[in-house]
Amino acid sequence: MASGSAALLITLLILNIVGERRVTCLCDNVTSVSSQVDLLLAEYDRGAFLVSPVHVKGALDVQHATIDEKASTVRLLAALYLSWEDKRLSWNASSWGCDKALVSAERLWLPDVGVLSAATAGGVGGDVGLRARLTSDGRVSWVVRLDLVSPLSLALDAWPRDVHEVIYKFGSRSHTTDELNLTSSDMEHAMVFESGTWELLSVKSTDMTWKRLDVEQQVLVWKLMLRRRAPAHALATLAVLYTCIVLLVAAMLLPPASRPALCATAALTAALWLIAALARLPGSSSAPRAMSLMCAACACGAAAAAGAALVLRVARCSAPPPHALRALVTSTSTFCKLGPPEGSNAEWSAWAAAAQLLDRVLLGAILLTLFVVACFTF
Repeated sequence: MASGSAALLITLLILNIVGERRVTCLCDNVTSVSSQVDLLLAEYDRGAFLVSPVHVKGALDVQHATIDEKASTVRLLAALYLSWEDKRLSWNASSWGCDKALVSAERLWLPDVGVLSAATAGGVGGDVGLRARLTSDGRVSWVVRLDLVSPLSLALDAWPRDVHEVIYKFGSRSHTTDELNLTSSDMEHAMVFESGTWELLSVKSTDMTWKRLDVEQQVLVWKLMLRRRAPAHALATLAVLYTCIVLLVAAMLLPPASRPALCATAALTAALWLIAALARLPGSSSAPRAMSLMCAACACGAAAAAGAALVLRVARCSAPPPHALRALVTSTSTFCKLGPPEGSNAEWSAWAAAAQLLDRVLLGAILLTLFVVACFTF
């Protein structure tokens, strides 16, 4: 009994293998499959709409994405995969000996899915001549090649490590949700060609409903995240910024008469960086934080030099000091030591004490500003 069952199983397995080989051979016979498809499409009306609602699945396979900063545009090279069911294109796989076929897409009914943004150049449906894949159960799969150029509002707050979000919306302009139901999915194994400045971080899809003239329409939304790849720019920016901070801190340790040279060097270094950055940065809706910090360092250098000159001017004043100044110096000297350095025989006046107090206040304000700048660096 057991040997008879085993022989039966082996026979069924051999017949199954032979049947699979026969189907493969017939699918490889292009002439036979083409003839069957022509007979199937002889009475097919591609202009007739399918039974509502038509469920269309879409997936976006991004191959390349880059940003043109001068034109403030983003270019997308991708493939939009669409699939739906058309029972008029089903057949008996056993009689055909094949369960799939390729046919020119221009012979089939196609969903009018396009880019909804009017400002986007390029679109869907520009290459209808691509073939569609049919299966015996009536499933239709179609791939649309996309070459889209759309405007982008640049936000350079985190430059040179800025990240930009690009949103693409696809849908039908003539069919409602009750007629055409669109659903999106993410590509699990997308091949992305990356080169140049921009790196594609992620591609996420969502479905939404768009209400237009009291009619609801389904919209497919894909969000692309692009990040700038500029490690050299980030390193150079940090080097210049911290160089300016170190020069200013060193200048604070010097007496006012020796301070302006280092302050001017720090301010000039920051100013040269700003000039070079302005020459290559595009127009944007916001200023880079790195540029704001460099402007602060440049202003601190100029303020430190001007403060040193002001302190020297106050110390050399020969006019009789007002009573309010004497009172301020006297009250301040109770908790803050004011006077000439130890071992110095220089004449010390109320103006000299006021200049020393002014110098300490200015140094405290500048050092606090530099500390905030250093904390906000990226």
